[in-house]
Amino acid sequence: SATTTTTITTTTTSSTTTITCPVSSGSTMAPSDYIQSRELATQNNGQFFTTLVDGRPYLPNLAVEASNPASVCNAAVVSVTLSTYIAATNDASDELKTIPLSIDWESLLKESSASLTCTKVTGGITNALFRVSGFEKLKPAFASVVTTLLNNSTSINCSSLIDFNSVLIRIFGAEGMINRDIETSTYAALCNADIAYRYLGRFNNGRVEGWLDGFLPLQFRDLSHDETSLGIAKEMARLHCLFEVPDGELRDHHFGTELDVITVGLWDQLSSWMEKAKGYSEFKTPYDTERVKKLELDRIELEVQNFITSFASTSSENGDSGDSTASVCSAKVVFCHNDLLAGNIMRHPETSEIQLIDFEYGGTNYAAFDIANHFNEHAGGTDVEENGVTDYTLFPNPDQQKNFCVEYVRTAKRLESMKSGLTEPGDVNENGDLHSEASDLLNQVQKFILINHLYWGLWAINQAAEEGCEEFDYITYATNRFKEFHAKKVEWEKA
Repeated sequence: SATTTTTITTTTTSSTTTITCPVSSGSTMAPSDYIQSRELATQNNGQFFTTLVDGRPYLPNLAVEASNPASVCNAAVVSVTLSTYIAATNDASDELKTIPLSIDWESLLKESSASLTCTKVTGGITNALFRVSGFEKLKPAFASVVTTLLNNSTSINCSSLIDFNSVLIRIFGAEGMINRDIETSTYAALCNADIAYRYLGRFNNGRVEGWLDGFLPLQFRDLSHDETSLGIAKEMARLHCLFEVPDGELRDHHFGTELDVITVGLWDQLSSWMEKAKGYSEFKTPYDTERVKKLELDRIELEVQNFITSFASTSSENGDSGDSTASVCSAKVVFCHNDLLAGNIMRHPETSEIQLIDFEYGGTNYAAFDIANHFNEHAGGTDVEENGVTDYTLFPNPDQQKNFCVEYVRTAKRLESMKSGLTEPGDVNENGDLHSEASDLLNQVQKFILINHLYWGLWAINQAAEEGCEEFDYITYATNRFKEFHAKKVEWEKA
């Protein structure tokens, strides 16, 4: 998108900080602003060069070393300082954004280091995650810096803007598998819509997010508990019904630019990952190379092609126009999480509140795919401790699947009714319409269960090629996903 920039230049005794605010002529959620920011950063080699993108600070030159706790803490301090300043100026006049910022980063980082602790967060296999704690003690220091930046011209209590003690540092992994500009803009939009939790800023190779105090990640065996399962169904329906991707560049990416045609990225992603997986002649070790050969990727490729052709044919028979794989039968297309495994679902042990996290694979997809993916994740296998070993005896039984879909449809109906301006959800026949719709949805889910195994199996093959299997056995995981695909396919064909 066409952009202009507003520039704030800061000179201090220890560093120079430039904040450049790209202003899009179109949507405020413009992933291309990250690209422009990096181009601007090449003209300024200061590590604290900062741009304002999606309403948050972005530091393209600030790279964080996962092996260096001080480096991790520094990214947290810089992002919290700048995001607090931005939050303070939201309630002030526009002129405050042009006030030169004088930040002695060297002194602030040194002062903060004694108060902060950095702890590695276990469980993630795509990214390196860290918790940085101790911001309660640093409130006066941050408030003083921000108040000074504002020339004491604000009545805001800057200390009150730091209402947390910890933040999450996410150092990106899966290089080349995820477009981080699209993903971060999407995450910002999800936070703005109160679907995802707090986003404080981005640096060269990662992001600073809010820490969910009191919440704990689910374990895969928790997914079978009735109360927990129904809570997840409600939260998934909330995501599908309430989140609308902002108009402009971001929406064009997720939904396409053709009128009356919604683009679903699932099919292109499957094809792309299939082509990429077949392109590797060798993996990190000879042992890995031999294991992948046994997976018979030529056979997997035929399955992928058959599904794409089958869905295209079904779409054509139902009279769809444009991209024939864009909509299939009555399968609803929404913004999906696409990766609702246990570790991406947080629950508060006292209130049982559910919060979805880690939307990095999120995008336009069939609602039934999101549900199918979640059902498959009951088998686990994605934690480092499980190391790719799944247990499909934990796959939800027919009653559990039905109950999940009924709760999903019930919640979706209520939310759609609220969006329509009705105070009540309307006449919902618990024994008729509701269960009929849930049954139709569950029928759609069954085929996506198969496709989902191919999706994550191919993902794992590519991860094995790029990162190896020393820290997590991606090939074992792919083997188990493909094995279950073949088993479920036999069941599907007999039904």
